[in-house]
Amino acid sequence: MNKIVTGGTPELLPERRRLWQSSVSRLAVTSVLCLISSGALAEGWEFSPYIGVSEQFTDNARSVGSNGDSDFVTTLDLGFSLSGESRRSRLQTSYDLSKDYYVHNTDLDGIRHNFLGDGSIELLDDSFFVDARITFTEETLDRSGNVSATDRTQSSDRTQVFNGQISPHYTHDFGGWATGIARYSYSKTIFSDPDTGASTTERADRRTNEYRMRLNSGRRFARASWGLNAGLISSESDDGDEFEHLNGIATGQIPLNRYFSAIGTVGYDAFDASRIDDDEISGLFGGAGIRFHPNSRTDASIQAGYRFGDPVVDVDVSYSPTSADLLTATYRVSVQTADQSLANTRLLDDQGELIKPNFTVTDYVDEITKSSRFVLDWTRDRGRNTYGVSSQFVHREFLVDDTSDTVLDIRLNFSRRLTPRADLSLTTSYSEVLDGRTAAAEDTTYRFGANYQYDFGKGLSGRVSYNFVNRDELGEDLRENAVSISVRKNF
Repeated sequence: MNKIVTGGTPELLPERRRLWQSSVSRLAVTSVLCLISSGALAEGWEFSPYIGVSEQFTDNARSVGSNGDSDFVTTLDLGFSLSGESRRSRLQTSYDLSKDYYVHNTDLDGIRHNFLGDGSIELLDDSFFVDARITFTEETLDRSGNVSATDRTQSSDRTQVFNGQISPHYTHDFGGWATGIARYSYSKTIFSDPDTGASTTERADRRTNEYRMRLNSGRRFARASWGLNAGLISSESDDGDEFEHLNGIATGQIPLNRYFSAIGTVGYDAFDASRIDDDEISGLFGGAGIRFHPNSRTDASIQAGYRFGDPVVDVDVSYSPTSADLLTATYRVSVQTADQSLANTRLLDDQGELIKPNFTVTDYVDEITKSSRFVLDWTRDRGRNTYGVSSQFVHREFLVDDTSDTVLDIRLNFSRRLTPRADLSLTTSYSEVLDGRTAAAEDTTYRFGANYQYDFGKGLSGRVSYNFVNRDELGEDLRENAVSISVRKNF
């Protein structure tokens, strides 16, 4: 039976959010000092602080319409990165603190925080590990809210988002017959007001506990493979909405020849969530398909079945036509809360480096959705040139009211090492709400960026950038051009 609890008193929310922001800042500083003082900067570890300054001209400082106020923005930056790997641990963190000063729109002056972290530690040899990740970033969670061509403070619609997860897990090898993993994960999503341009939409904080047991076939199974997976996800928001998902899954794979294997899945879902029809998405599920694996460069599988009350298809493709190219494609159907979509966002790129997660492909809506997501990525790294294409097609069904939306997002990037000291990078993107929950929610956004960076040596670098954004929507469109020049010193 679903429980309804009362959220916090509205009058106390601003104070709670200020206390939270202060606590996060103290926690970040304390954590770094502890790491440094405990010998984290031993061989294999790198701590790199920096300072920087930039001057930007924008023709739409307030991000309104296509004829907004032009202004000059001076930004002071400081921050650090800390990364390293030892026999038992791995850590990557970065923190950026920026202060924006406007010549005319002085009410937009403000501070921006961005903190990213990902790490793991081995507490017992080959058996007990703890993984953790954290993001603390300023976001526009509503696609129709204020957006800008560059990272800077804005007049409204901004939210400071904390998303953290810690996950201890125990691994055991059963004599080569099977490998077992017992994992517990706790995650927390907290929304607070930024220094400038806070959103008027109050979003409920949410906490999630996940318990999961896995048992996979071991090395003694030379040909066929199998896996068992059982878990419980329990999530609750501050406004009383609850979500529970209990499931068990069995998978198997049997080789047919050197090129193909038969694959299959069977399992059971049990949902218990506030304000939705649990029976519609609960019950037995299963599927079968084929996996194509002719060589080490190609691995593709497709599986068709029934789950969440509808026919479903799962697709996984990985293809490397050359040593410089990698093409990947996935298609998945899932039922999850909004904060789970934040927790599952990529924090590391293909090279294992930290990247700011992309939270803005779709609106953040604190409701349970059944999402169909197709992701297609291509990267090419050859000589002095790097190319990339990243695309997503997302269809979400909001189970609380049977509405839906569909979003297409395509991003392209190119970079070239012009000289040993100079780099050029180009980025462009196209994002469209093909079908919104309402007509007002439909928009099309185009972005373009060009950056030239020069390394003067001894940690000093300079950058000249041009960025453009155009959003077509119901009513007045939004457009901005921005040119900036910046200098940065790494120590």
